[in-house]
Amino acid sequence: MRRHSGFILLELLVALAVSAIALSLLWQASNNRIHMLTRLEGNYALSRLTADIDILRAANQSLEVNPSHYLPLELMITSEEIHVTSHLYKTKKIFKR
Repeated sequence: MRRHSGFILLELLVALAVSAIALSLLWQASNNRIHMLTRLEGNYALSRLTADIDILRAANQSLEVNPSHYLPLELMITSEEIHVTSHLYKTKKIFKR
């Protein structure tokens, strides 16, 4: 008997399994990267917010804050304080006085 040159079913299954594993690892790495970048953006926005408030206090200016300038943070602004209500961060209060 003569053997045909080409892929057999077992080789095809091994190739598909390796491809599936590689794709799942790529998917997980992409999700981790998105999560890391979101946390990094949030940390940067929080440090910018606290620095901006310190600068406004030092200049004796009114503490008017636009929440859209500090995305991805979710801010709840009252007349007395600013609450950071994002689900990735512990609730932090920044007093306006």
